[in-house]
Amino acid sequence: MYTRFWVIIALMMVSLSAIAAETEIMVRAKAVDSKFIGTSVGGIRAIVEDAETGEILDEGWINGGTGDTAVLIENPLKRGERQTDDKTAGFLAKVDIDAPRLLRFKLIGPYGYQQAYQEASVTSWVVPGKDILGDGIIITMTGFIVDAWTRVLENGQVDIYTKASLLCGCPITKDGHWQADNYEAKAILMRDEETIDEVTLNFTGPAGMFSGKTTITEPGHYKAVVYLFDAKTGNVGVDRAMFEIPDKE
Repeated sequence: MYTRFWVIIALMMVSLSAIAAETEIMVRAKAVDSKFIGTSVGGIRAIVEDAETGEILDEGWINGGTGDTAVLIENPLKRGERQTDDKTAGFLAKVDIDAPRLLRFKLIGPYGYQQAYQEASVTSWVVPGKDILGDGIIITMTGFIVDAWTRVLENGQVDIYTKASLLCGCPITKDGHWQADNYEAKAILMRDEETIDEVTLNFTGPAGMFSGKTTITEPGHYKAVVYLFDAKTGNVGVDRAMFEIPDKE
């Protein structure tokens, strides 16, 4: 009886050890209507946690290239066709689990442009030993990178500029894959949190540059809220720039 007891215990331990396994999951970030997000925009922070308890199982950085333009943009993908290669940005998460668990994959970034910070997450069941590799788990992140600034001239003229790109850093140009005419760029001018004017920003090129101007004669502190909007996808990016109209005295 004593021997049989220990045989049963040993079999149970073998069974448990067979279930427990380090499991690998490739996690990637993709910009709306564009390519993958990685090193060129400062990287994306990836956090893998238990969706029910919040326990962090792994975390790290999504780094690497934006992917193959021909595959992602120029040629329609066929069912089952891989979107990525070994150089495409991603984070290989490794989790030690002994039973299927519902995990949350959370992304924050891009870290090179604080004004463009976005957060996105998705949940997925993960089974011990069943790696999720290849394209892995792809999470779409919304937004544009919008970098705005102003210049105030002596006569009250305010010049407004912005340098904009897709969240992956992909360029907005006149005739490229992401054409400037497809986006609306405007500056909402505010004083004391009240809108006083809206200024259309025209594309000036060669890549991502938009500008416009207006005249303000009332002295004070102002804010330009600059946005880029894609009506087809609903994608939006915003930045804010402060400026002052000095008193003439």
